[in-house]
Amino acid sequence: MSLVIIFSIFCLYGGVFHTIWNNDITKLSFIILSLFYIQSIVCGIHTWSAGFYKNNLSSLSNNTLESGWFMSDLFLSIGMVGTVIGFISMLGGFAELDVNNTQTVQDLIKELGLGMSTALYTTLVGLVCSILLKVQYFNISQGIENIESEKIV
Repeated sequence: MSLVIIFSIFCLYGGVFHTIWNNDITKLSFIILSLFYIQSIVCGIHTWSAGFYKNNLSSLSNNTLESGWFMSDLFLSIGMVGTVIGFISMLGGFAELDVNNTQTVQDLIKELGLGMSTALYTTLVGLVCSILLKVQYFNISQGIENIESEKIV
């Protein structure tokens, strides 16, 4: 969680979030990021609970952990939706293209760039958030397995 916070501060002050905001026409990247931060907090609470209540892990059912794995897959899916929307946006400019008019060609190039950046940023954010959340849920799963194996011994 500390690495997520440090990376987020770096992205905030490094202008990464601002760049993504300006180049993602769907704003799906920020939906993914918002859900990621919420789910990371939930995972942190579950991790703390697992460590604090070692003798009573019944509060952390498989359904609780499965929701985290589901959310990590959902981030990938939302990212892919953003990719498709970006590609559709890119290709939509060809319908109104007049090769004899330089302004329409310039507008097409701008639309191609914005569509491609939307596609790439939503995919990137979806992938990174999915990986980071999977690492968190793998960590809590391993912790719970270790606690349960200590009970058996």
